[in-house]
Amino acid sequence: MTVAYPCRAQDGGASGDLSSPVRFTASDSVTVRLGAGGDVGSLFGAATVEYEETLVEARRIDILMDREELRATGSPADTVGRPKITQGDEVFTGLEAAFNLRTRRGRLVAARTEYEEGFIAAGVVKSVEDSTLFIRDGMYTTCECVDDPSYSLRSNRMKIVNRKWIYTGPIQLYLYNIPTPLWLPFGFLPAREGRRSGPLPPSYGEDEFGFYLRDWGWYFALNDYMDLQLQGGFWTLGSWEARTLYRYRKRYGFDGQVQFDIGRFKTGESGDPGFTVRRTSAFKWNHNQEIGLSSTFSADVNLSSSSYLRAVSQDYDDRVRQDIRSSLRYSKRWSGQSLTVQASQRQVLSTGNVSMTVPSISFSQRSFKPLQASTRAPGRSERFWEKITLSYNSTLTNRYDFTPLSDADLVEAGDSAATGITWFDAFLSPEEYRRATGDDEQFDFEVSHRIPVSAPFTVRSLPPFGAINLNLSPNFTYTEDWFIRTDERSLSDDSSSVVTGSMPEFFALRQFSAGASASTIFYGTFPLRAFGLDGVRHTVRPNVSFSYRPDFFRDSWGYTDTYLDADGNEVRYALVDGVGRGRQESFTFSLNNTFESRRAAPDSSASEGPAAARGAFKLFDLNASTGLNLAADSLRMSNIRLTARTRVYDRVDVDFNSTFSPYALNSAGLIVNEYDFSLEKPLGRLTSANLTVRTSLRSSRGAGDRPLTAPRAGFPQTGSFGSAGALGAANPAQLQNTFRAPTSDFSIPWSLSLDLTYGVRRFGFESTRSAILNTSFDLSLTPNWKVTGRSGYDFEQNQLATTNLALARDFDCWQMAFNWIPFGRYQSWGFDLHVKSSHLKDLLRIRQPKSDVKDRFGGF
Repeated sequence: MTVAYPCRAQDGGASGDLSSPVRFTASDSVTVRLGAGGDVGSLFGAATVEYEETLVEARRIDILMDREELRATGSPADTVGRPKITQGDEVFTGLEAAFNLRTRRGRLVAARTEYEEGFIAAGVVKSVEDSTLFIRDGMYTTCECVDDPSYSLRSNRMKIVNRKWIYTGPIQLYLYNIPTPLWLPFGFLPAREGRRSGPLPPSYGEDEFGFYLRDWGWYFALNDYMDLQLQGGFWTLGSWEARTLYRYRKRYGFDGQVQFDIGRFKTGESGDPGFTVRRTSAFKWNHNQEIGLSSTFSADVNLSSSSYLRAVSQDYDDRVRQDIRSSLRYSKRWSGQSLTVQASQRQVLSTGNVSMTVPSISFSQRSFKPLQASTRAPGRSERFWEKITLSYNSTLTNRYDFTPLSDADLVEAGDSAATGITWFDAFLSPEEYRRATGDDEQFDFEVSHRIPVSAPFTVRSLPPFGAINLNLSPNFTYTEDWFIRTDERSLSDDSSSVVTGSMPEFFALRQFSAGASASTIFYGTFPLRAFGLDGVRHTVRPNVSFSYRPDFFRDSWGYTDTYLDADGNEVRYALVDGVGRGRQESFTFSLNNTFESRRAAPDSSASEGPAAARGAFKLFDLNASTGLNLAADSLRMSNIRLTARTRVYDRVDVDFNSTFSPYALNSAGLIVNEYDFSLEKPLGRLTSANLTVRTSLRSSRGAGDRPLTAPRAGFPQTGSFGSAGALGAANPAQLQNTFRAPTSDFSIPWSLSLDLTYGVRRFGFESTRSAILNTSFDLSLTPNWKVTGRSGYDFEQNQLATTNLALARDFDCWQMAFNWIPFGRYQSWGFDLHVKSSHLKDLLRIRQPKSDVKDRFGGF
């Protein structure tokens, strides 16, 4: 039965009247009682009442017509037919419900509702018209088993505003309905996925500065394109820190972040000999931007003090960092050309040395054929000169190197004040640079030009060989480098050292090299009909190349000069960097072989079928390479390298590589200029060989199983950006745990991998051997328990390699991982237990050891 109850909506909309008809249905019956106490309509059996966006469902609904109020009841012993109120996206269920159609206020007893990945159960819930809920005896959990959750947060009073935040009075953690000592005087919990402003959970622990509470702060979701994160921390011994992270992004435009950290850290007690107070700071800027369709700009600036990296940063990479780098880069592309302007800096923390490039400008012209005809008659191929291809690259660099003298040297020179000169002071002042480094030349300017030319072509036939497909590619490269000063060297007056100076002058270093390469491919077939094979196809790819470069270190080129050493001998040196020393005239040879076959046809009718249908597959690869240096006066031939690879039964991979020396050894074990080929040693003398056999086995995926890292509602991508043009969720910069929780896949009951490596190396008449077996496994003990491990054994050293064992447990609402390295240099353990909820996993988490950076360097 469906009835529309107008409720005087047609009376002109007088004050207090309903604005829309009320529609109700009932599957059993409808009764109406009229009397002095008011008119009451009762709906029985799957009753529903709909008014605008509100829908009330229950086993029985009473309509108090004079009050314009609904009262719904259900059976306490049966979940079917319990009252249910739906308002837009909000759905509530309970034992009893009341709803006023005019004020849109409601009340439920023993209510249940779901908010994103969380559930709320309450003794009483009252709703008002502005989407605010007032809850008495409330419980919040992310477990689906709301009646008996594995954990819950409970409070006598709760308030939910706009489905965004849950505010509570005193709140306490319960485990399986058992109260725990974890209690807070108030609480506010997120009730909606996505970006939103709110507090950031703190972390606690103890280090050399005392007991700390850090990372607490506030996250501001400013708009869809930017956010701000303010965090701080303090220690019981008087240290403190403050951190700011500002992120921005505009889709298809630019994105980046700015980070500024400052801190004051005290070590020891006031009055102690080792008492120190350090002020540290760090500034980092990352930016990427597309300017139009052909230009980009990027920045990666890191201005961090060494004291910050060593003692303050929670990033493990910062603690072990040896240098810091910064760069700015702009690039522009045209049709066939590109321009790049870049500035970079590198600072070595241990020595204070700084290297900068301010700026570096690069221009390049992509390959083109300058002699190619604009038009060509039909059927006429390219002429030889039309195949000539060249390109151009030019780079301008201005380098600044700051290598300060030691404090002892500066004090000895009588300039102790120069010990406080920083790289930045020296960069701005040539005099400060000379005092700090003892060098008069502050900058090193250079311009480089490079023009490679090639002319690849194909020879279709040769008289001795007939038809052949030979690919030839001659090449020539010209380089020219410009300098604004040259080196001058001379012997000191006391003949104890070499004095190096410089001469301001323009100097051009012009060099060139030439070469050629040739390659082809041909095939052969072995009529092998055995072992289920139908013939063997042999593919051969030979390649030979030649390269030549003259000795530019010779005096005739004019790129060198000489001075007399203490013994009166003439010593030749290069006037500038980059002068090619020694003539190069060498050949390289390689021969690559591929052997393939196909499975024999089951009958003669299938013998002409396609190779793919008949199971064509690769048998193995066999490659060899060597070289010949014609410019050497002895030992001209390079080592011969032989490699092979195959796969057996699609499960076992076998790799083999070896090196042979073509020269013999004398009685002292030294190489002499005599070939060592024979019938027993056709490739020469073996110097190294390595054989690797690896395989991986795994069971099929089980039905209904799930990966460990897949909670009910999924994890958000931390640090990523959300919808079109919007920023992602907050990502506090916290140090990663001392171990990685195993990312085991519970859908695979078991897997096993084995890797056996055997190697031999020979040095003269001595040789060393190695034989190592590595293995890793994972086994699902039950659908929720998995154990994984990784280990190895060195048969030559008779010892185990670093062994790692991990145990994982997937609970309904929790995630647990235990990691153990039982012995060795990295002996350690780790335990982690946290709820799956992305909202609460940082708050409800047990982690041992704590995530202090110092735990990364120790064992227990």
